[in-house]
Amino acid sequence: MKRISMLPVVVAVLFCVFLSACTAGRSPGLPAQDPVVLRMLLAQMPKGAELHTHLSGIPYGEHYIAWAAKDGACIQSHTGRIVPGPCNGTSIDAAKAYAKPDLWNAEVNALSVRQDRRDNRMWGHDQFFATFGLFGEAKDNKARMIAHAARQAARDRVQYLELMISIYGPQWVTPWAEKAGWDGDPAATLERLRSAGLFKGIPEATAWLDDTGADVRKRLGNGPGSDVGIRYINQIFRGAEPEYVFAQLAWSFELASRDPRVVAVNMVGPEDSPISVRDYAMHMDMIDFLHSRYPDVAVALHAGELTGGLTTPEALSDHIRLAVTKGHAKRIGHGIDIAYEDDPQGTLAFMRENRVALEVLLSSNDVILRVSGREHPLRTYMAAGVPVVLSTDDMGVGRTTLTNEYVRAVTDQGLTYADLKRAARNSLEFSFLPGISLWMEGDYERMAPACRGDERPDKDCAALLGSSEKAAQQWKLEQRLRMFEARN
Repeated sequence: MKRISMLPVVVAVLFCVFLSACTAGRSPGLPAQDPVVLRMLLAQMPKGAELHTHLSGIPYGEHYIAWAAKDGACIQSHTGRIVPGPCNGTSIDAAKAYAKPDLWNAEVNALSVRQDRRDNRMWGHDQFFATFGLFGEAKDNKARMIAHAARQAARDRVQYLELMISIYGPQWVTPWAEKAGWDGDPAATLERLRSAGLFKGIPEATAWLDDTGADVRKRLGNGPGSDVGIRYINQIFRGAEPEYVFAQLAWSFELASRDPRVVAVNMVGPEDSPISVRDYAMHMDMIDFLHSRYPDVAVALHAGELTGGLTTPEALSDHIRLAVTKGHAKRIGHGIDIAYEDDPQGTLAFMRENRVALEVLLSSNDVILRVSGREHPLRTYMAAGVPVVLSTDDMGVGRTTLTNEYVRAVTDQGLTYADLKRAARNSLEFSFLPGISLWMEGDYERMAPACRGDERPDKDCAALLGSSEKAAQQWKLEQRLRMFEARN
């Protein structure tokens, strides 16, 4: 007699239990207590977009070692940094790591937080940020990394990516920043930067995007990831002196205003570093000025990636508020120190009323800040009516995936299927894709009249989807969610 596998039946029954509990507004039942079954289910769930992810942090350490070996690069013995070949007495051929498990494991640990030292509260924080200086030679091929990110997105059932990346020329902004300086007058400094020729490299940057995009498409072909939409958020390193930060901001706003593939700007680097703390308010003033000159360029900001004891009470008191008011951020990443703000309720109300979304990064917050479970403010934001999306931050460094973040949202934060579905919809609603939304005023019970009630787009709905990239992606997500729910 032919044996019939009961696994699909078991999974379907468990999902029905899960779905009925969630839609009734209760906490997840059996699947939350069985993370294996829960992950099997959520691995198949359409998740819309990944909005907070740094390109260089997406590959795992294993990927970087494999790429280094393929490129003939070396691993620096005393630091673990990947450096160009030929190797010498202070470096080892990366290809040899395959046959040396001790070398392989030591390098994976150096490039990630896999070795989780809970005995040292600051280890995760310091190790996390230290990894980015070690990728070295292996992160130079951006097309390879973007194609990798697209394949992983497809694996996670993600259809759209906004990748944080640094798009600058070979001299970064150094010569122009040094020539223009910074005297506290943003208008005068911008004019000096323009006159010095900062923006003359913009066409070169857009050409680089052309070439890189063509290389990515060639690598993906018609395979997994080829249908994932990709846009970029240009990164500004906040740990530099003011003249360099302002020059990066000016370049990034100009680039985003000229090239639709660059949809926003964001500031990166440890928020608790000395310069970040010292100049935080000044950075927000810089963005405020540039926003007045480039009102159509979107802003997303890391804000509140802090917690009590990590920095001073003064630094904890206003970063989120300044990001969403002076910084004009339409999304903030992390938002962990909301309870330490001088007026947390006012900040939450501002975010709710102005539809500023929170990018929730559960694994990253646990590794870097040791914040999880009841100490995480996710539920506080949700209770205040602030829209939330789930993201990974740096999945390779943090040893996670977006599927893992969805699982963690259930097991660590008690989110329901309805919450996860709203988060997936929010990821596209609060993306920086151009065009009007499929939803009326962000209400997921009110689809745009042109498409309302359509199982397949009629003429009016097709016209809407054809004119709006955002609506088209949202329609695709709805079809995928419907199929996922029907299957399970």
